[in-house]
Amino acid sequence: MTTSSRADVVAEGYARCARITRENGTTYWWGTRLLPEDARRHVHAVYALARLADDIVDDAGPEPGPGTEAALTAFEDRFFTALAAGRSSDPVTAAVVTTVRERHIDEQCFHRFFRAMRTDLTRREYETWGDLLGYMDGSAAVIGEMMLPVLEPAAESTAAARSLGLAFQLTNFLRDVGEDLDRGRVYLPQEDLRRFGADPRERRVTPEWRALMAFEIERNRRLYREADAGLPALPLQARRCVATARVLYSRILERIEAADHDVFSSRARVPVAAKAALAARMVVAREPMRLVHADRASRDPHEGAWVSDHAVVLVDESGAAVGEAPKSVVHHDDTPLHLAFSCYVLDPEGRLLVTTRAASKPSFPGVVTNTVCGHPTPGEDLGDAVRRRARTELGVDVGDLRLVLPRFRYRAAMNGIVENEVCPVFVGFAESDSVTPDPEEVSDARWVPWAEFSAEVLAGRWTVSPWAAEQVPLLAALGPDPRGWAAAPRCDLPAAATLGPGAEAA
Repeated sequence: MTTSSRADVVAEGYARCARITRENGTTYWWGTRLLPEDARRHVHAVYALARLADDIVDDAGPEPGPGTEAALTAFEDRFFTALAAGRSSDPVTAAVVTTVRERHIDEQCFHRFFRAMRTDLTRREYETWGDLLGYMDGSAAVIGEMMLPVLEPAAESTAAARSLGLAFQLTNFLRDVGEDLDRGRVYLPQEDLRRFGADPRERRVTPEWRALMAFEIERNRRLYREADAGLPALPLQARRCVATARVLYSRILERIEAADHDVFSSRARVPVAAKAALAARMVVAREPMRLVHADRASRDPHEGAWVSDHAVVLVDESGAAVGEAPKSVVHHDDTPLHLAFSCYVLDPEGRLLVTTRAASKPSFPGVVTNTVCGHPTPGEDLGDAVRRRARTELGVDVGDLRLVLPRFRYRAAMNGIVENEVCPVFVGFAESDSVTPDPEEVSDARWVPWAEFSAEVLAGRWTVSPWAAEQVPLLAALGPDPRGWAAAPRCDLPAAATLGPGAEAA
C-alpha cells in the first residue's frame, strides 16, 4: 500500500468514525463540533473504537455465546496487531491507530478497556458500588484518560477526567435500566437495591424505586461536580466541547426525574433543539464554566447545611493519617475513611444523656443517638475534641473522660451521605445535669438511665443511629454500670489519633 493510499484509508476511517459518533453518540457529537478539526477527529476515533467493541457485546443479547467472545477477541487482536504495525487496511482501525500514535495515548488504556468489555460476557450484576467502580475503570474512567492527550489540558487533571468518564457511564446506566435488563444485566449495585427495597426486574415505579433512583442520581451529580474541577485546565475550545457534553449528559438526569424516575417505559433524551441551543451558547460564551456552574448537577444539595466545616483527618485501612479535607467535601455517597469519635456522657446519678440530631443536619437528621459524636481537627487531641464538641453542641462540661472502645469502626448511609469512620468510643462524666443544646445541632436531649436505654436498644424497641446500634452491645458487654467500665489501652487507638493525659486510658 502506497503512502497516498494509506492516507486515503485513514481519511476514510476518520469520516466513518465521525458518522459512528453522530449516529450513536449525539451528545458527544454536539460537543465535538466545538473542537478544532484535528482534535475533533481524534475524539471521534476513540469514541468509534469504544462503540464498535460495545456493540459486539450488546448485540449478543442476554446470552452471549462463544461466537460473541470470538468476535470480541478478533476485534481486539486486529486492533493491537494494527497498533504494533502502525497501519491497517480497515479504515476505522487505521484512524484509531493514527490517533493513538499521534497523541501518544497509553496502550495500557486499551488493555483495560477490552478487559472490561470481556467482563460483560460473563458478569450480570455487581454487589457493591466498589465492585461496579472496578468494572467502570476500564469501561468509562479509562475513556477520560484516553481523551487527555487529545484535549491537552494545561495542568494535571487525570482524576477529573476519570470522574467525567464515570459520570457519563453512570448516567447511561440509570437511563438504560430497562435496556440492560433485556440484555440480562443489572448495573445498579445490589447493596443499593437491598437498602432501598427496590427491584428493577419488576419494571415498576414504586416509592422504593424512586428513593433508589434519587440516591443514584445524587451520586451521579457528585461525579459531575468532581469532574468540573478539571475543566478550567482545558484550552478554551476543548473546554467548550467538554462543557457542552457534560451539561447535556447531566440533563438526562433531569429528564429521568421529570418522568418520575420511569426508565422502563421510554428512554430519557435531551431534544436535539436543546442540544443545538446549548452548543450555540457555548460557542459565544467567553467562559463556558459559567454555563456549567449554572447547571443543576453543579450544585451540592448539602452545600451550606453544615453547621461547621472544619477539616477532618483521612485515614487508611490501618488507621494511619493519609491527608485531610473539609467535612462537607468528603461526606457524600462514597465517603473516604476518616477519624471520628463517639462519647456517652453520664450525669452524677449515672444517667446517660441521649440526644436527637437536628432535622436540618445533612448527615443523619432527626436520629436518636448517644450524647455526642464528631471529628477531631488535624492535630487535635481526641479528649480535647470530645470536650469541645460536648460544650459547643450541648453546653455540657465533661470532666473525667475514659477511653472504652479504641478500635470501633463503622459504615452507614442515609439520604445520600455515607458515614465511614474509625471512631474510638469514650464514656464521659458531667458535673451536673444542666444541658443547653444548640438547636442547629440537637433537637432534643434527655437524661435516661443506662440500664433502660441499653435494654431498649438491645431489644430493638428503641431505634437509634447506626453507630449507636453497633456500639451499645459492645458497651453492654463491658459491664452493667458505665461508671465501672475499664479503660482500654491507649496503644489500641488508630495511629492517626492522639490522646493526651486529660483522658483516662490503660
